[in-house]
Amino acid sequence: MGYRSQVAYCIRFVAREDKETHGQMRDSFYTFLAEAKSKEETALCFHEDEGLEIDEDKLEIRFFASDVKWYEDYPDVACHEALMNLSSEWAEQGNEFIGGAFARAGESVEDAVERSWGTGEEDYGWVGVNRSVYCDWKD
Repeated sequence: MGYRSQVAYCIRFVAREDKETHGQMRDSFYTFLAEAKSKEETALCFHEDEGLEIDEDKLEIRFFASDVKWYEDYPDVACHEALMNLSSEWAEQGNEFIGGAFARAGESVEDAVERSWGTGEEDYGWVGVNRSVYCDWKD
C-alpha cells in the first residue's frame, strides 16, 4: 500500500503592477512551457494522466494529487520536482514574472512540507497545508 500524501503546486507568471509588461509575461509563460515540454526530465508531466493543468488565461501551471506516493525516485514525482526546479532556476536567473509554491501533507500529522520561490507573491497563500479534524459520522 505505501505511505500516501496530498500534494499541490502552482507555477505562476505574475505581473508587478505594470500592465505594460503583460505581453512580456505571456511570452515568458509560453517560452517556459516550450522549454519544459522539450526537456526529457520534465516532458512526462505534460501527459494527460499526470494531473497537470495549464491555464493559459491566468498564465498558471497547476498540479494536485490527493492520494499519491510522493517518492522522489518515482519517475512521475521526479518529473514534477524537475518542473518546479526549472521554474525556480528561471526565477534565480532573473525572470521577474515567474514564481511558484509547493505543499505536501503526509499521513503523519507532523509530516508537512511547504516551499515557495520567485516573484515575491508566494506569501499570498497560493498553496499550503491546512490540517483539520473530521469525524466519520459527520457529513
